[in-house]
Amino acid sequence: MRALRTRLLIALAAVLLTAWAGWFTIQYLEMMARQYGEADGMLRNVAEQILQSLPTDIATAGAQRQFALDGEARPMSGKFSALGFQVWERGSGRRLMSSRPAPEHALVPDFADGFADTRIAGAAWRTVAISDTQRRVQVQVGIPEAALQAELRRWFHTSLATAISLLLCIGIAIWLVIHWSLRPVARVSASLAARAPLDLTPLPEHGLPDEFTPLMRAFNQLMARLAHALQHEREFLGEAAHELRTPLAALLAQAQVLEHASDRDEAREALEHLIAGIERASRLAQQLLDAARIDAGGTAIRSADVDLSWIAGMVADEFALLALRAGRTIEIENRHAPVRGDVDELGILVRNLLDNALRHGAPGTRVRVETRLEDEGRSRVAVLVVADDGPGIPDGEAGRVFERFYRAENGRRTHGIGLGLSLVERVVASHGGRVRCGIGLDGRGLSVEIRLPVAVPQTDRAP
Repeated sequence: MRALRTRLLIALAAVLLTAWAGWFTIQYLEMMARQYGEADGMLRNVAEQILQSLPTDIATAGAQRQFALDGEARPMSGKFSALGFQVWERGSGRRLMSSRPAPEHALVPDFADGFADTRIAGAAWRTVAISDTQRRVQVQVGIPEAALQAELRRWFHTSLATAISLLLCIGIAIWLVIHWSLRPVARVSASLAARAPLDLTPLPEHGLPDEFTPLMRAFNQLMARLAHALQHEREFLGEAAHELRTPLAALLAQAQVLEHASDRDEAREALEHLIAGIERASRLAQQLLDAARIDAGGTAIRSADVDLSWIAGMVADEFALLALRAGRTIEIENRHAPVRGDVDELGILVRNLLDNALRHGAPGTRVRVETRLEDEGRSRVAVLVVADDGPGIPDGEAGRVFERFYRAENGRRTHGIGLGLSLVERVVASHGGRVRCGIGLDGRGLSVEIRLPVAVPQTDRAP
């Protein structure tokens, strides 16, 4: 029952069988009523014809010799071949004449006029009795019930055989039509099975049944998204490999310098460069892992109601010691800002914004983290702002800072990797929000503002 053609065939066959069974029952009942109606009409007609054909002088009736059939004549066949009649004198009870199929005893023992069902010698008969106006003669005509039922059985068997043959023909026709209708689907399936593993070209939509066209269109849209994601990942892996090659080569070079250092000062300088390179490679690896996690999706599945101020405060606490050692300060002004999203991804967002602000700022740089709620039209949004008074970004490059591996030309290019703000933009997009850059604190530096939809309370959500 998993095959569509089998389901269609069984469903159509069940409908046809139900309709045919109802029709056949009605026809059987109608045929049975017609059969007995025709038999009653024939019996009465024969009885009237016989009565009207009798002479009024019945004194010598039944004493004459009867005629014999011609040798070439054949007896009548069919249900009325068993019809018999008797003519009785009512006063004396004398049988004046009878037909050959009629029994010896009276068909109507009580000689009552009209139709009756009687049993003679254990056999059921359908009879009719008619008398003349003077009540001298009665004509009795009857036919065995077995003859009527035999005729009904012949009609039943013939009709049943015809109906079964028609149903089989219709079933074969339906099967052929379904098979023919699904041939385009089978061709598409065969074409898809023969494809290479990474062949994501759209499947043909023409020639398919209308019921399959929306499914094929949705499948092609899915394949287009997969192709876009695959191309995106190829580009990302290529860029990541290129970006990893540089710090790894630098690490190797610094290790070689350290190995061949001639004095302690040269060795210390090489060690500092080596540690900085390891930190940069570690940060790059962490951001690559974060990017892979975000690209894997599943935000909607992992979403939960969370306060953005709590996430911002928690991440700020993590960076507090690092900022203190680097001579930078973090200012926090968090107000309640409920959102619905993935806690880990939102943590990645805040962490990259803070890391970007602290890493590019000089000693003494201030970083301000603020969360709040704002009215936006008829709705409210949760706002996260991370601003600093560092070097900022050059004019005209604000639209490019969210590109992967892009680093602004601000004199500190080697300190950045170019993935932080790209991760921020993707997290914001996956949560249905918006991000924009602006001027930072005191008219200097960089400010990044995140606007996310406010979480809807559970009682206000549709079931």
